[in-house]
Amino acid sequence: MFKLPALPSPRSQIHELADFAELLALQQGTVSVREILAYLGRVSENDPNEGIDDEDDQSADVLDDVFLEMDRRGRSCAGGYPFRLEHHGTVLRHDAADTSVRADAYRYLLLSTRLNMAQDKLQNDIDGTGLLEELAALVLRCYLGSRRAQSIVFGTAMGGGFREKVDALCAVLGEGGGFSSIDPAPVQANDDKLDAVAWIPFTDGRVGKVVIFCQCKTGTNWKEQVSQLQPDAFIHRWMSARSFLLTPVRAFCVSESTDPARWSGFSVYAGLLFDRLRVVDFLDQSDDALHARIRRWNVAAGAVAAQAMA
Repeated sequence: MFKLPALPSPRSQIHELADFAELLALQQGTVSVREILAYLGRVSENDPNEGIDDEDDQSADVLDDVFLEMDRRGRSCAGGYPFRLEHHGTVLRHDAADTSVRADAYRYLLLSTRLNMAQDKLQNDIDGTGLLEELAALVLRCYLGSRRAQSIVFGTAMGGGFREKVDALCAVLGEGGGFSSIDPAPVQANDDKLDAVAWIPFTDGRVGKVVIFCQCKTGTNWKEQVSQLQPDAFIHRWMSARSFLLTPVRAFCVSESTDPARWSGFSVYAGLLFDRLRVVDFLDQSDDALHARIRRWNVAAGAVAAQAMA
């Protein structure tokens, strides 16, 4: 999995090479199959472990799949894909004039996948990892599809320590009873993997409603973490009621556009999986303040990516 300033190799997976092509188009305006082939050829020449026989033909076959992947992305983003394929699918062009919330969200998700978010998450005084939690809360509310749907970012929206956050969550959900640790030991949890919560309340205020608990991850190192958040275990460990009448749906939101060949395997463990394309697809509402922060983050993060790729 390449992470800037490191760049992909000819052995990289199709979705990684598609991200690389998008990053090049983001910086240059356009990128062609020929340019990517030239880059992969230079990498092969510098790698003593790479054979040279049929390397160009193999790379060309891979690039066909890469451009098919970008076509798939364009068809999956509900009009929010900020790139377009031209010249019979051999050139990718960045549509810089598209400043819609979906397009800017896609740029943010692309950059927050391939930058090192351990060191580059803070751009223009904005925490890029927090932006994904806010996006997830908004998208989950859209996904529930009701004008009554509500959502919050657990932690930052709640304020206070972990005890106060759980108490506040129970209050807005109208169930759970309040904070009560199952252990007498001091509480050291910050969010216990819970990043965003969405639900559809009833006017009667009674328990028994659809609730979604979601964990969020930028970058590419999320595959081993997809089963960390367990809503029933979270409730049993931290809430006095120890259970909800209906166990919340588990969701996982990532900035990466996942490998479609492994989608079902990831979803088995992740629950309701929102990758980059699904986030953009269901971004049916716009939060102007959030959109402005995403745009500011993108400007600084794009400059970091450009320097890393120079």
